[in-house]
Amino acid sequence: MKNSAPQDNMQGGRQSEEPVRLFIGIAPDKNTQRFLDGICAAREQQGMPRKFRWTSHTNRHLTLAFLGDTDPAHLDTIEIRLKDIAQHTAPLDGRIVSTHPFPKARARLFAAELLPSQRLLELHQACQALMRAIGKTPEKKTFRPHFTLARSPGGFSNLLPVPTDFICHLNNITLYHSLLAPGGSQYQPLLTLQLTGAHAPRDAN
Repeated sequence: MKNSAPQDNMQGGRQSEEPVRLFIGIAPDKNTQRFLDGICAAREQQGMPRKFRWTSHTNRHLTLAFLGDTDPAHLDTIEIRLKDIAQHTAPLDGRIVSTHPFPKARARLFAAELLPSQRLLELHQACQALMRAIGKTPEKKTFRPHFTLARSPGGFSNLLPVPTDFICHLNNITLYHSLLAPGGSQYQPLLTLQLTGAHAPRDAN
């Protein structure tokens, strides 16, 4: 399995005694990035709040599980578990069905939401099992897969949902390090693994 991030990223985390803020997600492919770019361009023409910030290409992702502050001693276990998940999960398709304030009508996030699917839910549940393996308790809220496109401190209360219909190819699982920065958090991939499991029926419909 190929690690797309420099090896010293993971090694540096292991050597540090400070907790690292982590989450597991899926990085969008080029076609999905182009589709999301089109959504953002159209939305900006229709009007956006006075204060907002677009999510950069490098920060776009679909969150599978938020680990939060994590002891670097768990990085080896996380890596082993993620490799196992990747080796037993086939690439899958997701359907982006709407763009809207997220997770509710008056919210600080603007996102492209995917239709829930059984295989995506199973991948989410595998990541929850990984969390339990390192002593963490997964969030109990309903899994709603989405790509965050923008953030606004004042919220996006005046934006109406816009239906969409786009099939995105989800072919990786990525461990991200969330780093605080003056312009907002930056998400650094520590480990990116391609999904290489046996073929399974697509369930984006």
